[in-house]
Formats: sequence, structure tokens, C-alpha cells
Amino acid sequence: MPRFIAFFIIALSLNAAQVCGQDINKLLSDFEQANPAQQVGIANQIMKAYDKAELTDKLYQFATGTPADTLKKHVWYWSTEHYYASQDFPRAIATGKKALQLWRGGELEADCLNLLAMASFRQAQFQEAITYAKQCYALDEKSGDPDVMSSSLNTIAGIYLGANQPREAEKYILKAIDLAKKAGNPARMSVLQGKASEVYHALVNDQKALEHINIACDIEKQLGRDDMLMVRNAQKASVLIGLERYKEAESLLKDVIPFMRQVGDKLSLGIACNKMGKALLAQKRENEAIPYYREAAQIFVASGDIANEMHSRRGLYEALWHSNPDSAKLELERFDLLKDSLYSNANAETLARYNAEFGINELKHENEQNKQLTLYIIIGAIALAILIAMLVWWLMRRRMHVREEALQATIDALRSKTAATDMAKQSTEPSALSEQDHQLLGKVVNSVKNGIENGNLSIEAIASDVCLSRSQLNRRIKAITGVTTQQYVNRIRLEQARELLNDPALQVSEVAYQCGFDDVASFSRAFRRTFGKSPSQHRNGDK
Repeated sequence: MPRFIAFFIIALSLNAAQVCGQDINKLLSDFEQANPAQQVGIANQIMKAYDKAELTDKLYQFATGTPADTLKKHVWYWSTEHYYASQDFPRAIATGKKALQLWRGGELEADCLNLLAMASFRQAQFQEAITYAKQCYALDEKSGDPDVMSSSLNTIAGIYLGANQPREAEKYILKAIDLAKKAGNPARMSVLQGKASEVYHALVNDQKALEHINIACDIEKQLGRDDMLMVRNAQKASVLIGLERYKEAESLLKDVIPFMRQVGDKLSLGIACNKMGKALLAQKRENEAIPYYREAAQIFVASGDIANEMHSRRGLYEALWHSNPDSAKLELERFDLLKDSLYSNANAETLARYNAEFGINELKHENEQNKQLTLYIIIGAIALAILIAMLVWWLMRRRMHVREEALQATIDALRSKTAATDMAKQSTEPSALSEQDHQLLGKVVNSVKNGIENGNLSIEAIASDVCLSRSQLNRRIKAITGVTTQQYVNRIRLEQARELLNDPALQVSEVAYQCGFDDVASFSRAFRRTFGKSPSQHRNGDK
């Protein structure tokens, strides 16, 4: 069960980022400019698109005369969910702020705050992210639930870590661990121990970081979460590199990298490839490091991740210099362009963080060696004109010196960026399940099966069966699985359909109706979107 959930969460997240056949940006613009009478129709179009993408917990449709604030509350909140899933963080922040104004004091206030915190964090707006995250924690604290509180504290610690304030992050992550012990949730404890490892790695206390990540790995082994163990091993590799245990880091990454390719986690794959390149470079295996850095660079170019691409370009520069100096110089030039772009768009707070990240000493040392080699080549090429060669040597030396000084402010510190990015990723990783989580999901599965039989699959009916409000149920399901209640219910129905299709006596239409679908066409679309093949292809064993 845990392994199945981890993989289908990834698939559902990809589905949620796509709103099929709808120009949401235009619809939202039309909605904002329309008069109240027109807004109802546009709001219904928007919510249908979100329901089709399985983003919402139910199909929201509004009657004529629905108050404008009611329309806006739902449109802006679910649009924030849509933009965050699509990784369009600026729009997620814009719609999230509108939603928060309308949901203040309401049931989705904490959800709005959490989305705004994470979207702001992704935009390196750390002060705003911390403000929203702490407001969300204040609401969770009122519940008195140690598990929920530890989750909120984990988010706060991750934001402080991303802002290069590991001392602040340490306070929150240790408090979160204490609360998780009271909650008795081993899955949560694994996440928190992994975060603590990242914090102490950033504090250059890798021995303590290793202690925490080993605890996390042991928990994942006990829970049988092989997929989550891969995530923890990626964190552990960073710590081992910090301890100069490069062979051990390489061994872990040889398992992690194929896994990240398999599940399609591009960001984690690129970071892992950069780590592997670093481990190989430290062992003087430059030629083996090159393909890993190239793969990482391609990923970060495609995603527009400038800071992580800088790690890749620096690695390629170091790996290529002895075998291909011309290509190495091109990588250094690319590094310069990225640095200029990064600094021209960074605010003062972000600049301070970048200035603490990369490290110029190693690169400066190699630049000196590279400079000498370049000078020897020039002197040899113009041996018949020694006086001219000496002048050229002097000019080039001065130019290189100026260039080194220009790099000094940026290259020296980008060493911990990988840890911060890893941590942002870890903040959203799915967790294993506690006993309480298993019990809730079991009740939901039974309720769905009963609902299929009696024709009532509404979220309200399911919430009533498990003795929760609709909002409470949706928050619990999202906290456990990372998806909405409606997405989880749809997956249960489709899993049941997949089992029924193994019975050749049942027609595809019969399977659809038995699993609560009104027509075969919508059933086939949902089945193909989830499993990558039609019901008939599944029955025939086609790939």
C-alpha cells in the first residue's frame, strides 16, 4: 500500500498540473472583468475544467444569483491550487492572496496560508514565506494535534534553511521532532530526521547530519518504504560528500539516479547528477563526471533553474579543463552569463545567500593553473616574436586578474544551494502512513465501495461516514496522500475497475457502471489518464 500511494501521487500531481483544453488564464481574466451576472457562467466553466483535471474535491457548480464573494472564494482558491501544481508560482501567489482575503476566519484559511508559504518559498521570497507559514502554524497550534503541528514546523524549518539561516531552522526542526515523538507517527519522524540532517549539513556538522539521516533511513527500512528510502539516500549522499566519503556517496547515487529517472522526478534527478559529478571529481575521475554534469545541465536549462545550472557548469568546467580546455572555457563563459543573470534579478536578501554558497578558492586555484597553460600556448605560438608575446602575456595576465576579482563575489558560495533545493523538495515529499492514517484510508475505501453500491459517492457522504466535516476530511486526505479527496476516491474506483476487467464475462460498460461511472467514454478517459492505456487494452494485455 505505501509504495503504491507514493507512485500514484506522482502521477496524480502531473494530472493536476494540466487543465485539459482550457485557457485558464483567459477564463480568469474574463471572470475578473465580468459583471456579477456573467461571473456565474465563467466560474462554472473554470470549475468544470478543474474537476476534469481531478484537481478539486468535487464538481463545484453555482446557480444564478450566487453571491459574488462565494464565486470568488472558490475560483481563487482552486486557481491557486492549479497554479501551484503547474509550478507557476507568481500566479499562485497572486491568486492565493485574493483567496486568503476571502477565506480569513473560514475553513480554508490554513490551506490558503500553506499554499502561499510554499509558493513564496519557491520564488525565494523568504520573509513572506515565513510569515505565511507561521500564521498557518498558529491555526494548527489551536488544534492541539502534535502531528499537524510538527508538519507545520517542518515547513518553517525548510524555509529558514532555504534562506540560508540554518541556526533558525535548527530550533524549529528540533521542536518538530519532539512533537512527532508525542504523536507516535514514524512516517513523520522520518521526514523530520531527514530535514534535521539537511540543517546540520548546512551548519557544516556532517557527523551530526549523518546521525539524523541514518535514523531516517532505519525508519524507512522498518516501514518497508523502498521508494522513500531512495529519497533519504539522496540526502545521505550529500552528507557523505561533506565527510569526504566519496565512494560511499557514489554507491548510494548509483541506485538513486536510476530511480529518479524511473519516476520522472527531474529536479531530484538533476541534483543527484550534480552530486555524483562532485563525488567523481573528488576522486579525480573527470571523464566519468562529465556525462552526469551534462545531464544535470540539460535538466536545469529546461526548468530555468539558474542556481543549480551554475553548479553543473562549474562542474563541467573543472571536469573538462585537462582534456578539452576550449570546451571548459565555454562552460566558464556560460557560468559568467548565469551569474550576471542571477545577480541582476536577485534582491539583497537573496544576494547575501548566493554570496555564501559556491566557493572561489578551488576555482581560483585552477584558474591560476589554467592561465599558466594558456600563456605557455600563446608564447609557443609566437616564439618568433618574443617581445610581442611578452606584451600579450602581460595583457592577458591583467585581464585574467580582473576576471578573477569579478568572480570573487559570486563563485565562493554556491556550495549549499543543492541542500536548500533538496530541502524544498523534501518539504513536499509524500510520507509513509501511520496506524491512524491507515485506519482513516481504510474507512474511506469502505465508504467508497458502499457509495458505489448505493449510488452516493459525494464527498459529504464519505465525510459523514468517517465522522468528519468535508473540509476536515479533505485536509486529512491531502496531508496523508498529497492529493484531494476526490482524486483519492477516483483512484479507488479505477483500481476496482482494473480488477473487474480481469473477468472476461463482464463488458467494459458493465465495469464502468459497477464502479460508479455514468458513461463508458468518461470511464475510458479516466482509465487511460491514470494507467496509460484504455480498458480494452488493459484487458487484452497490450502495453
